[in-house]
Amino acid sequence: MLIDENDKLEYKEKVSNSLPKEIVSFLNSEGGTILIGVSKNKNLVGIINIDETMREISDIITDQISPRCISFVKQFHEIIDGKDIIKIEIKKGNQLFYVKKYGLSEMGCYIRIGSSCKSLMPEEIKERFIKSLSNFTTNIVDIPSRKNNLTFQILKNYLLSNNNHISDDTFLENYHLLTKDGHFNYLAELLADKNDIVINVATFASSDKTKYLRREEFGGKCLLLAMEQAKNYVNSINQTFVDVTTTPRKERKMFDTEAFEQAWINACVHNKWSESNHPGIYVYSNRLEIESFGGIPSVLTKEQFLRGKSEPVNKQLFDIFRACNFAEESGHGVPSVVKVYGEDAYIFSEYFIDVVIPFNREGFDKTTRKTTTIQPENIEEEIIQLIKNNEKISRKDIAIVLHKTEGSIRHHLKKLQEKKIIKHSGPDKGGYWEIIKSK
Repeated sequence: MLIDENDKLEYKEKVSNSLPKEIVSFLNSEGGTILIGVSKNKNLVGIINIDETMREISDIITDQISPRCISFVKQFHEIIDGKDIIKIEIKKGNQLFYVKKYGLSEMGCYIRIGSSCKSLMPEEIKERFIKSLSNFTTNIVDIPSRKNNLTFQILKNYLLSNNNHISDDTFLENYHLLTKDGHFNYLAELLADKNDIVINVATFASSDKTKYLRREEFGGKCLLLAMEQAKNYVNSINQTFVDVTTTPRKERKMFDTEAFEQAWINACVHNKWSESNHPGIYVYSNRLEIESFGGIPSVLTKEQFLRGKSEPVNKQLFDIFRACNFAEESGHGVPSVVKVYGEDAYIFSEYFIDVVIPFNREGFDKTTRKTTTIQPENIEEEIIQLIKNNEKISRKDIAIVLHKTEGSIRHHLKKLQEKKIIKHSGPDKGGYWEIIKSK
């Protein structure tokens, strides 16, 4: 006789979209069991296609939950009263687990309370994550990949374009893409043509996270390419402003391109990838923030770090970044950020590094703690500049960047088209803009 659902037991008639969060909730609690093929009122309904369902569950366990949880989650085929049932047994995890699609957020992190899943609050997520990091210091070259059919044409293209010699016979060994027993490792998975790596660029309407606008995902491919695509996307929203308070008038970008790019490359190469946590970019109304995991390397002081002293967190990944001309041995990245934005641009905690890059929409007087407004060019000039930066930018993205309504942007785009300054080719979704003449 089946008992009622509780903090250790869940019933499901079939596999559904909620299964990943239910597994996560048990991993982040005291473990438990999920029975597939049993209704909520404890009726045995069974499963028609056991093999197909078990493959589906296996894909969820390996592809939709981070960090890797295969050693904590097992599934079994059982027969109860003549019905085919799948039992998923879940042990208590030793890290903070989350639904990969949503990352370390309220939509990704759950615990088990009674017979239901409860989202963790941001402060709970941070506390649990920090505690879990102390459990692991594994090198990414020693972690086996979950995949055994990896290819590396994108990586090879980067290496060849930067004058690196490649021998197919020794490529995997030379670039440390195998574990000691000859299997693909996590470094290989990060750099493979196809993978499960997701880099998020989240945009908010205000100076905090109260009003979420959108999220762009860059991933499923070689880390080098995903990193570049995220970088190019953020650069495409880098407006040009005109300071009319000076004579002659001076143009300046919303943020310093080199400082942003150096901070972003550092976040990707020095991120603590061994815990399957991914760096991200957060765009607010007055700044952007770059977040990476791992903190300052233990062998460096804060002062050494800010001066550019380099101690790679992922030595083999750093070597590949350097071979592809993304990173320098000299530690140029951090000083380039400090030179423009000062040491206050870096916010440190034991397991995180945040780089805060303020926008030049407003000047900031450190003595009076007041802002002085920089007057932007007129709206049509701003739109043209955005199109120059990104010909495929959408009306919605233009509205987000300029903090205008989509209706207002549509109106100005129409005027620019009527003046034959710009034109749009292709469908509304997937088309591109062309600048016909200067305004």
